[in-house]
Amino acid sequence: MKEKTKKEKGKPCKEESEKVKREMKKAIRQENAKTEKENEKQIEEVKEKIEQNRRKKEKEKKKDENIKWFVEVFIMTFILSIVFSYISTNGVSNLSLLPAILILVAVIAVGIIFDIIGVAVTVADENEFHAKATKKVKGSKDSIKLIRNAPRVANICADVIGDICRSTKWCY
Repeated sequence: MKEKTKKEKGKPCKEESEKVKREMKKAIRQENAKTEKENEKQIEEVKEKIEQNRRKKEKEKKKDENIKWFVEVFIMTFILSIVFSYISTNGVSNLSLLPAILILVAVIAVGIIFDIIGVAVTVADENEFHAKATKKVKGSKDSIKLIRNAPRVANICADVIGDICRSTKWCY
């Protein structure tokens, strides 16, 4: 029987140690890949939670804005109704026929003008006004603001003021 040399007895040969190193590196890479995948999953979960929280905050903010909008429109409508009713009943009852007709025509004209504004804002194209704004056409920036808030503007102009003007009682 042959005796084992020193290399064969306790120490692995060079080829075996390199093989072991390669296997260890491979195992480390696999472990790192697993860890990276887990980290990516955790990152995606955190991003999704952040997005959900952002959506929730936007909904709450929108709800608060809607309540504020409702209160503002209610108060404005109430005050305008009082003013127009006062003008139509008390202001016109003491006047002669011609000034009363002129006030009546003025109130009807206000209603028509605001109905026109409400409809125009809802059908307007914002891009055309951007082109006018670049050419510094007077009023184009205000028009863009109105178009961006088209639902609210149409609500106030066409519904609130238009309806108030239409429903004003004319008592003589």
